Amino acid sequence: MSGFDDLGRIDGLAQPELDRLAARARAALDWRRRAEELRADGEVDGVRATVSGTGSLVDLRIPTPACADGGDALAERVGEAISRARAEVARLVTRSAQDTFGEDSPEAGTVREQWEAGARRRPAVLRDTGDAGPASSTPPRPDTPPPPPQGGGMW
Repeated sequence: MSGFDDLGRIDGLAQPELDRLAARARAALDWRRRAEELRADGEVDGVRATVSGTGSLVDLRIPTPACADGGDALAERVGEAISRARAEVARLVTRSAQDTFGEDSPEAGTVREQWEAGARRRPAVLRDTGDAGPASSTPPRPDTPPPPPQGGGMW
């Protein structure tokens, strides 16, 4: 539980403590901006994925030879390249949090835990079954967004 779960506790704080908390909040906002700007690459057999400090894919390079052995193999390479890039950006973001807040700080611990949890999730590869749409071994959950429109277009 953080110190801000009971906002009534702020009323009794002295100015030096409020100043310290404000400086800490500014440091956290500045760190977040810097962390989001980080980039990391992952590469598998020439397929290169670049992710941002949030783990979002920002660039994907696929050389023609990487396509030679079919779509399934390419999809696996893409997924693995993204996973490697996310693992590297997780290391960079965690190190940045440790440098900013202290190695054993609660903030750095939270960042590390969140990235470790995210690193266990691998990008899903859906198999295309032609006109029937993507195949999945499990039915979609109710909170799963609908598939993209057929023939291109926006969501």
